[in-house]
Amino acid sequence: NKSQTEKLRSEARAAVERAANNLLEPDGNRRRIKPELWPSRSAVDHGVRGDMSEFDGVRYEEKEDHSGDVVERKFIDLVSSVMGRRMEVDERIFVIGEDIHKLRGGTNGATKGLIERFPDRIIGTPITEGGFAGLAGGVAADGHFRPVVEFMYADFVYVAADQVLNQIAKMRHMFGGDLPVPLVLRAKVAAKSGYGSQHSMDPSGLFTLFPGWRIVAPSTPYDYVGLMNSALLCEDPVLVVEHIDLYQSTGPAPLEDLDYFIPLGKAKVVRYGTDFTVLTSLAMVWPCVEMAEQASVGAEVIDLRTLDRASLDWETIGASVRKTNNVLIVEQGTQGTSFGGAIADELHRRFFDYLDQPVKRVVGGEAAPTISKVLDLAANASDDDILTGYEDILSDSGRMSRDAAE
Repeated sequence: NKSQTEKLRSEARAAVERAANNLLEPDGNRRRIKPELWPSRSAVDHGVRGDMSEFDGVRYEEKEDHSGDVVERKFIDLVSSVMGRRMEVDERIFVIGEDIHKLRGGTNGATKGLIERFPDRIIGTPITEGGFAGLAGGVAADGHFRPVVEFMYADFVYVAADQVLNQIAKMRHMFGGDLPVPLVLRAKVAAKSGYGSQHSMDPSGLFTLFPGWRIVAPSTPYDYVGLMNSALLCEDPVLVVEHIDLYQSTGPAPLEDLDYFIPLGKAKVVRYGTDFTVLTSLAMVWPCVEMAEQASVGAEVIDLRTLDRASLDWETIGASVRKTNNVLIVEQGTQGTSFGGAIADELHRRFFDYLDQPVKRVVGGEAAPTISKVLDLAANASDDDILTGYEDILSDSGRMSRDAAE
């Protein structure tokens, strides 16, 4: 009624006046915010991401010193296995996305068997990335659940760009770091698959432009388990980049243990050498190793594993650069969404005095891949491009490959 409305209005005005009295002081014929209440300029980046204290006491393990049995297993089987394990021990986790509840685990089997075990927590959706990504962002911020969002293809992030890049990425910073946003976004790269321009991109470079996101890119089944466990524990939003070429590959993986972690921000040297350093990730890691063996060159190959700028492992990178004095960055995807240029810029700033030549890059073409098999392959960097990159960096450093020497 009218009296209740007036009472509420009066109480609201009184609350606003109390707040104003606490925040403001006279300034001539106006009022201003008390100077001591403004933050220091040094706090401009405060709260962009968390302090990782949630990882205190977790068990970090690498394949080389794993406490259990490590065997050869198919990559895609570990994708569903580790998610099932985490859902088993943490009832807050649910998965949401298109077709994840059917087709025997979605289009690639990444959620195979989960709908039978967790029928209320595997949520199939219409083709509405903006809707279910935004829903997941709100749920994560609420704090009661930990959503895992699957985009069937990484390119679909553009449909949900406002929610993913403008809201979820910035939410923690907007609330001064006090609002955890524990959300995992799984997105697969389908480069060289023939699926066309809207189904082929690597989203890593795009996401590096938005510092609220942490980004991981596992290249082996073993690393996938450890990095996914870390992503699901992290209180920041984490993009987990997966590659369709790796799904059916086999590699080292735990036989039973699915509870170890790999640190966010820790790269790994997968091949040692002294001629030059190769920085790469995801599906380009093993082609870089194989091409180094084929060309008999002393390439030191580093699997970056974590790709966001705040988490790049400059300690491991720096140790290699100081040894080899030459750096080649290898990416598969096209130039538009590449992040190699940003890494090269930082390398020059940090290690200029150790470099014998400018940082070199192998990257795809300018145009997006198309459904033409020939043009699809041409748009992405290939094994031949890696070999050419090796030859160029050796030539410009005054060295040559063993093949060339012979």
